[in-house]
Amino acid sequence: MALKKRKPGMIVMKAGQRLEGMKKIDENYNTIIDYGGPQFPLSSKEINQQIQYCIEMSKAYNESLIITDTKSSLLKDAESKLGDMYSRVLSGCVSKFGSDAIEVSLLGGTRKSERKKPIKNIKQKNIN
Repeated sequence: MALKKRKPGMIVMKAGQRLEGMKKIDENYNTIIDYGGPQFPLSSKEINQQIQYCIEMSKAYNESLIITDTKSSLLKDAESKLGDMYSRVLSGCVSKFGSDAIEVSLLGGTRKSERKKPIKNIKQKNIN
């Protein structure tokens, strides 16, 4: 299952719209207006930088997901192959040593003599 990619959030879209408005105001006054202050500048320049940073982070995140999806697929394939090998080892042991050999239990299997015998349930019919 592929991981869900992210688009830049709604806030990025809204900030882009606000940035356009800020640029129009800057053009009207022929200067870059600072909406913050000396310690925390909030001009169109800072907003634009933050929008670009968010877009770059979104792209990096999605690239990481592609790598993760690929690794996940490779891991799934490797585990599937290991599971097949795991089963074949026990089958090979049974073919080499027999189904009641001690080697079967050493490999995690159940020897034929150690299997539980099925118990048949005889249901009595009640005649009324």
